[in-house]
Amino acid sequence: TLTWHFKAPMVHDFMWAADNEYVHDVVPMENGPTLHFFYKDRSELKENWKNLQSKTVAAMEFFNKNIGPYPYEQYSVIQGGDGGMEYAMSTLITGERKFGSLVGVMVHEMAHSWFQHVLATNESKHSWMDEGFTSFISSLCMNEIMGQGMENPFDGSYRGYYALVESGKEQPQTTHADRYDLNFAYGIAAYSKGSIFLSQLGYVIGQDKLMQTIRRYYNDFKFKHPVPNDIKRTAEKISNMELDWYLTDWTQTTNTIDYGIKDVVAEEDKTKIILERVGLMPMPLDILVVDSDGNQETFYVPLRMMRGEKDNPYPSLKRTVVSDWAWAYPTYELIIDMPKEKIAGVSIDPSQLMADVNRENNTYQAQ
Repeated sequence: TLTWHFKAPMVHDFMWAADNEYVHDVVPMENGPTLHFFYKDRSELKENWKNLQSKTVAAMEFFNKNIGPYPYEQYSVIQGGDGGMEYAMSTLITGERKFGSLVGVMVHEMAHSWFQHVLATNESKHSWMDEGFTSFISSLCMNEIMGQGMENPFDGSYRGYYALVESGKEQPQTTHADRYDLNFAYGIAAYSKGSIFLSQLGYVIGQDKLMQTIRRYYNDFKFKHPVPNDIKRTAEKISNMELDWYLTDWTQTTNTIDYGIKDVVAEEDKTKIILERVGLMPMPLDILVVDSDGNQETFYVPLRMMRGEKDNPYPSLKRTVVSDWAWAYPTYELIIDMPKEKIAGVSIDPSQLMADVNRENNTYQAQ
């Protein structure tokens, strides 16, 4: 008889499972933990569960690289439960799924190992720091290991958030998990809006600074139960920006982002683009301008209370950093050294990582 001994040091939760119908596969990783797979001995499950094993290795490698080293000696993927549920060093997932779904639930539940079981935030008070950050990193992971090739792998999170805003049922993310009026409002606030906290933070400080922030946050706060100010302060240290406004508006209010192009006016041989802030939440702006010959350049409008600027997110394009925008002013005049008749189009945030609730006023096209 072969007996396995699983040890669980430094955990705040645990699970175990037993079934005399389980198949037990073991995959030792070269630079990582030993992976265990427990699934029912059924012919219709075998192919997917065998193929899942290489994807589990790939996911573990992705998270180790992009968050930080997994600190335990093993991780178990176990068929069981009624959906997918994370535990320290393991997950219970339903196994009778299509392969893409099986990989997706494994990736999401495994990612919790870092954000819930090592960082260990208080999920009743700050569920978005676990479910949201897990959703963010698992979307990135799935895009890579499944070859999805999505330009914006967080698109589903944005669509969920916009639906919540449109419903009028949104409550601030500071709401205790038990005090949401609707499960719908809780779910979107925790998973979707929590994921956007990070993807949109990448828009604010730059994608490279975002990933540095995640790795520094994990390294500094593992096993320490971080609170929202900890992720904010980490991002500030990495980016050299003031970000209190971002944490406040996004998590403590239901203020929305809505910027628009109010007018495009000729001024002799130059063009004045009048921008307006319709929503209550302020943001820095990336503005893309395309001329009649198809040439592109960007203009960056920093937010004054950031006290800093991000690097050019489009290094192949010329970027002009213009004067910052004080949040209290509802409009801003951007002067372009180009005659109006030469401008073919103007667009706010071509990345669409800024969660603007009304994109219809984000573009101008010459008639």
